[in-house]
Amino acid sequence: MRQFPTFSPTFRTVFVAFGLAFIMTSFLRAANAVIAPDLMRDIGMNASQLGQMTSMYYATYALMQLPMGAALDRYGSRFVIPLLMIPTVIGCFVYAFATSFTHISVARLLIGVGTAGALMGAVKTFGHWVSRERLAAMTASLVAIGTVGGILSTAPMAWLNGIIGWRSIFWGCAIIVAATAVGIRVFTRDTPEGPHPHTATADNPFHGFGDIFRSQLFWYVAPLYFSMLGTLLAVQTLWAGPFLYDVYGASTTTTGLSLLLMSVGSICGYLISGALFVRIGVTRLILSAQALLIVCLGAWTFAAGFLPLWTFQVIYILFGAAAAFNVIMLPQVRAMFPDMMSGRATTALNVFGFAGAWVLQWVMGSVIQYFGRTPAGAYQSIGYQWAFSIPLSIAVIGLLLYLPIHRLALRKE
Repeated sequence: MRQFPTFSPTFRTVFVAFGLAFIMTSFLRAANAVIAPDLMRDIGMNASQLGQMTSMYYATYALMQLPMGAALDRYGSRFVIPLLMIPTVIGCFVYAFATSFTHISVARLLIGVGTAGALMGAVKTFGHWVSRERLAAMTASLVAIGTVGGILSTAPMAWLNGIIGWRSIFWGCAIIVAATAVGIRVFTRDTPEGPHPHTATADNPFHGFGDIFRSQLFWYVAPLYFSMLGTLLAVQTLWAGPFLYDVYGASTTTTGLSLLLMSVGSICGYLISGALFVRIGVTRLILSAQALLIVCLGAWTFAAGFLPLWTFQVIYILFGAAAAFNVIMLPQVRAMFPDMMSGRATTALNVFGFAGAWVLQWVMGSVIQYFGRTPAGAYQSIGYQWAFSIPLSIAVIGLLLYLPIHRLALRKE
């Protein structure tokens, strides 16, 4: 019987190295939010161009998933992830020197390419070190730690930006990412036995994706992942802030606090999901979390502007916690396919999550823009209501499509 040295010193090194990589991924993903005014002033961008950069990251991130999954299965995370981090280092340097929209767009694209493998590489590697029962908890713990990067990109980054400026911050990011890449390459291993095992399908790295996309089980999960992760990223990294500014006239301090509450909710969701995975079962957890997500989206859709502001601050916490349960769907899909296809399986699912973020951010913005502004210059409440009705509808559809896999799980009990 295979032994899993979960808490060996070597595994702790693996966990810390990939944890730092994911912290930097989360930090760089959300960094634009707090320095947006500086970017618009120093680079000469307008709000539309800033929005294009935001969604460009998710589009690039999604496009990288399939080739990256094939590479992870063929070469292993210890080789692929440090290699991918090279574009991130270059992107951070380009950011630091950018003087035009073209420069900073290229930088954002490179960062999207380079950070695309942090989580998937960790899930791939952890699967060789821990049992399937422990994998969900390890994955959830990693994502909870990574969320610290999102928190660091808010008030701490604003403070540091006031002292050294955003260009120096990206210089520092380049150095940290480079050091992390070296750490993963030098101090980690793909498996307890040593090197990554080459698979029989190595000559055709894209072999197996057809089997994944033909799997009925995969299509029970993918739409719900599109909903949970896509909605979380679309709202948390963009529309949660403008909603409070426009609908409630909230101050910067109040909005920042509310976004921090959403991040705290996400951390709690990641930690709780991993802890409850073994006791309750993945399908029960996912259905419960999705039901709560639907309630939160329903509040935005039907009660925006009517409920008091403090109510939405509570909703922000619950929304972050509920949507964070998406993380346990990665080990769920990984377990549906053989180990030699695990990287492709998880990255195939991840395509849907980041495609969801890209599509929802863009479509919701178009809907809000369609309804126009109030005489005071804020976007109208009804625009936000119709915009949030889109992820609400998708959430309901995703839940219904997921029900068959829950029934299958009940039969196995």
